Amino acid sequence: MPIIELKGELVNFWIGNGGFLKGREIILFIHGAGGSQFVWSFQKRYFEKEFNPIIIELPGHGSSEGDGRDEISRYCEDVFCFIKEMKLQKIFLVGHSMGGAIVQMMALKYPELMKGIILVGTGARLRVNASILNGIRNHFEEIIPKLVSFAYYQGAPKELIERGAEILRKCKPEVLFRDFLACDRFDIMNEVRNINLPTLIICGLEDKLTPVKYATYLHQMIKGSRLQIISKAGHMVMMEAPRIFNEKLKEFILSQKMIS
Repeated sequence: MPIIELKGELVNFWIGNGGFLKGREIILFIHGAGGSQFVWSFQKRYFEKEFNPIIIELPGHGSSEGDGRDEISRYCEDVFCFIKEMKLQKIFLVGHSMGGAIVQMMALKYPELMKGIILVGTGARLRVNASILNGIRNHFEEIIPKLVSFAYYQGAPKELIERGAEILRKCKPEVLFRDFLACDRFDIMNEVRNINLPTLIICGLEDKLTPVKYATYLHQMIKGSRLQIISKAGHMVMMEAPRIFNEKLKEFILSQKMIS
């Protein structure tokens, strides 16, 4: 995977088709707390057929250097620097959970960089229970199964759940703690109505971490947004229901191309 230096840290990213193909829409995927490129595994091959997909591993995650951030605004600046260094223009920005918080902040601060945004399993406020923060800091191994049980819906395949636990365990405890702290501090309930970009909101019907009411609020506040609730899926909707997730995302992107 290619590497880029951002503010003194080497940041890892995946890019489809071995590089950009001219004339294709660019889609930048941003993972959530404790994530890495692997949470988008079911999107890689699908989107590289017709688009230019990129997956960034945020500082401290996956193979990227760093210790993570404890404020969404700092991750926002990391993504901004990445977009500028890569010379990306008019892209579609996809964010899951914490990544969705980053995308919302990007949409408020740098709307000129994007054609549209896709908010997945996220909200305008992401409060975290104090027991989760305490568990990550003091009982890391014990808290992982609990987090995973919240993240996947009851009917999710066992191997998918095990893979989710493996991804979290690979994240350094201090990075995961900072991620959840950043989420807990995130609150743009009063500002989210100012987002003025084509927006698709996707949520799993069985999402326990960012339930449907979070997605509904975003839909009500962001003028002209589209809301897609996917059944038989929880917080990790892009992994649990990849076929319909990919179809809805593709449909949204192509619809914006026709409008422009």
